[in-house]
Order: sequence, then C-alpha cells, then structure tokens
Amino acid sequence: MIGLFFSCTDTVNVDVPNGGSRLVVEASIIWEKGTSGQIQIIKLSESTAYFDNNPNVPVTGASVIVTKVNDGSQFVFEDQNNGDYITTNFVSEINESYTLEILYNGQTYTATETLMSVTEINDIEQTVEGGGDEEEIQLKVFFDDPINIDNYYLGEFNSSVNALLTLGVLSDEFTDGNENFIEYDNEDLIAGATVDVSIYGISESYYNYIDILISQSGGDGGGPFQTTPVQLKGNCINPNNPDEEVLGYFRLGEVVRTSYTIN
Repeated sequence: MIGLFFSCTDTVNVDVPNGGSRLVVEASIIWEKGTSGQIQIIKLSESTAYFDNNPNVPVTGASVIVTKVNDGSQFVFEDQNNGDYITTNFVSEINESYTLEILYNGQTYTATETLMSVTEINDIEQTVEGGGDEEEIQLKVFFDDPINIDNYYLGEFNSSVNALLTLGVLSDEFTDGNENFIEYDNEDLIAGATVDVSIYGISESYYNYIDILISQSGGDGGGPFQTTPVQLKGNCINPNNPDEEVLGYFRLGEVVRTSYTIN
C-alpha cells in the first residue's frame, strides 16, 4: 500500500505557452460624492508569465493624458516612477465622455468612456440565510434607481473577516425607477465584524466586462450552469495594431460609500 501511494506523486510539468508581456491598464476614475474628485491615479504595468512568482512590472516613462471630450480639457497624469500616474486637477462631469491616451514604447493606446452617476444608499438590511450549519449572514444594500434611464451598478464589499474584495453587479432592466438592492453574502461574517460598502455607477460596457470577470472567477457562486470561459477584453486598444492584447479597463463613475457593523 505504501508503495502504491508513493507511486502517485510524480510531478507533471505543464508547458504553458508564453506570448510575451502585455500592457496592463488600471484606470478607474472615481468621483466620491461630497469630494472634489481632483486627485486621480492611473496604474500601468507589464504582465509576467503565468507561473512567474514575480508581480507585474511597473511601467515608467509613459505619457498619460485624459481628455474631456465636450470641451477638450486635458488632464496630464504625472509619472511617479513606480507605475503610478497622478493628476491633482481632474474635473468630473456626470454623463460626459472622456478619452484616455497612453504613449509608451513608441505605441499609442486609447480608450473612451462616460462618467456615470449613482444615487445615495437608502438602507442596509441584515438577514440570515439557510439553516443549521449552512447559515450565513446576508446584507442587502438599498438605493433608488432613476426612472426611464438605463442604469448599471457595481457593488464592492470589503469585510474585516476576509482580505479579498467581493464584487456584485446589477442592471435596472427589470427594476427601472424602483428601489434596487445589491446583495452580499459571507459565511465568515460574525457579530462585530465590519463591512465597507461602495456602490458605483458604471457604464453598460463595463457592466458586461465585470459581470463576465465575476462569473469566470467563481464570484457568482458557480454551479452546473457556469459561463463558458472566454477571452476577456477591456476597452483599451492600440489603434495602429488592433490585434495587440491590452489588459485592464478605463472606466469612470461616481461612488457612494458607507460602513456597516454586523449585529
């Protein structure tokens, strides 16, 4: 029996093709209600191989500019020499389009998105789902949806009992003009734990992107009818080489934040 068990420990080496590094764009322009939103950060890096233990390599020396389409205002993001690019004079305008332009290694990368609004959080309701050993605490975050407008939302939950963020998305396709809610479930939640809650207004295109990302990462709970994995493409492109794969997304949105303590 011992010999049988040891015979099953052979290492299998998987040869994963390496197509080279990719530009990774982390460009979330977020306007928190009640703030000026003037300070914004865009992060650039280059990806590493799948089994590489090293993190992505920060990109320095790039030119990063965001332009407000309606009046041509330009916001230059200054290189911090660590992969971060910062501006301190950004002007946020709801429902207006912005274009991102990155110049790096002789190539130009662009993306265009619209800054979406979000309403205030009305209430957070705590319930217990399941029974016995399967019980878990569930939170519902309620907010009013504007009528006769297509709206899309991203919920971000950061609890004191879990180091990983939990994401959830919602479309008002069937609930337009009503009070909507986004749910958060976590079997590790206990009395006294805190949950930081952020609700973002997002565009339809980003909603589709993040919905697929959540599904493919198992964040929707899985099950027998999971979405077939597909190549997830962001909205950043190289106009001179449309086939070049660029990772990440350029998005803009308003956000409301609060914190909730489990009771």
